[in-house]
Amino acid sequence: MEGSRLSFNYWKNNITSRYKKKGIYCTKKKGCGLVNGDYRVVFLKRNTNNSFMPNMYVFPGGSIECSDFSSAWYDVFNKCGYSQSKLEELRTDAPPPRLYRDKPNHFILPELGFRIAAIRETFEESGVLLAKHLPENCLTLDDINKWRDIIHNDASQFVTFFREVGGCPAVWDLHEWISYLTPTHVGNRRYDTAFYITFMDKLPKVVFDETEMSGLQISSPQSLLEKWHRGEFSVGPPQLHELQRLLNFPHFDDLKRFAEVRGRKGMDEYFNVRILTPEGIIVVLPGDDLYPTEPDYLGDEPQLEMDCSMEELRKSANKLHRYELRPGSNMELVVNIDPKFGHKRPVNYNQVYKNPLRNRVKNQVKRLE
Repeated sequence: MEGSRLSFNYWKNNITSRYKKKGIYCTKKKGCGLVNGDYRVVFLKRNTNNSFMPNMYVFPGGSIECSDFSSAWYDVFNKCGYSQSKLEELRTDAPPPRLYRDKPNHFILPELGFRIAAIRETFEESGVLLAKHLPENCLTLDDINKWRDIIHNDASQFVTFFREVGGCPAVWDLHEWISYLTPTHVGNRRYDTAFYITFMDKLPKVVFDETEMSGLQISSPQSLLEKWHRGEFSVGPPQLHELQRLLNFPHFDDLKRFAEVRGRKGMDEYFNVRILTPEGIIVVLPGDDLYPTEPDYLGDEPQLEMDCSMEELRKSANKLHRYELRPGSNMELVVNIDPKFGHKRPVNYNQVYKNPLRNRVKNQVKRLE
């Protein structure tokens, strides 16, 4: 699915750039103890042949298509009782993120079209369909696989699917979470990506698309981070950042309530800036004292370098929002500022993992209070 539109506001013409939508899928977990929380998060593993992040685990989702913004969707939603004015309630009073502002004009709001894209891509990749008002028992496994193939070959058939089967995409179940812009100097393919978060009491059977994916992980944030710490679970910085943010929420219901309210406050935009030091790489995020006043979105400037130790750079800063990456060790989160739009500060999992017994006792006590 490579038909997404280019954004020439931030990219050189020789840079392949696309808009992407990802979903953080949280599902309740039965029979669990207190230590690792009561929900699980879904990850899919990209196969070896992928040109972008091969063999890495990612949240479900993918690139947008023009058909995700077709006016034909109004008819689909209208048949389910949702007027155009009702759909416009997806737009909030919060400042729109760049990828909403830069999206070329189409027939429907970007807040709607991007959610449709996330739902479509997730259906193609995993067979999980977020939909409302579907007729009962209307889809067999064979039906699902047939439509996945059809839509994979032609994204415009997603609207045809709902016209024939009934129902509509469950766009209200996707809550705005965060957006990331691929940094410069890390390859020739870049994406402007928004993460939504959604919740399911029970996860349907996941059958990943073997043409794009080669594996599946469904586990608690803490369990996934333990695997990452041991080198058994490979994710990119955005996924790592958001897993550590989820550590603030051991309980499914608390996270869901937070996401529903916070999602109306705005979607922050992260463009990571890499700085080379003698010890390794520092990745600074917005709000850090080292973050550039005018970031180099195009990659025109040389890679930033500083001839200081990471400890010196840390001690000289008042506001910290960065990762420190030393050869042979895990990426270390250093943050002392609160995010925008009512979000939660990520938890430094490396520090948690250094004393897991103390952390588990503390977690047990906290949950029993």
